[in-house]
Amino acid sequence: MIAASEILSIISDGTFIERVFSKDADWDDELDARDEAEFAEAWSSSYDKLEAMHPSEDAVMREIRETVFKQTFRITQSPELAGYASDDFGLIAKAFDHKIDIEFVNNLWDSYTKGSFPR
Repeated sequence: MIAASEILSIISDGTFIERVFSKDADWDDELDARDEAEFAEAWSSSYDKLEAMHPSEDAVMREIRETVFKQTFRITQSPELAGYASDDFGLIAKAFDHKIDIEFVNNLWDSYTKGSFPR
């Protein structure tokens, strides 16, 4: 697992987020797919587990979330999509920084590193 500071460095290069979101995709369909029970429940249970163990975010995690939101919004002009991506990266950063191994969170990171929006 990498640290939150390393995630910040990766996403700050300007190309990481662009690889994921500079596609001709139906982002509404992508977001709808995430509302299906299996994905939504896995996301929520991962979030709840991390919040119970570490309820606060540090400055680096907040910067990651802000950077992802701004870059995603700049590319897609969708505040909803930018919010989802920001939340994903907040979850990833918190799990990785605290060295908490959650398969679902690892899969989120894998999707992003492969240039895909997780669904």
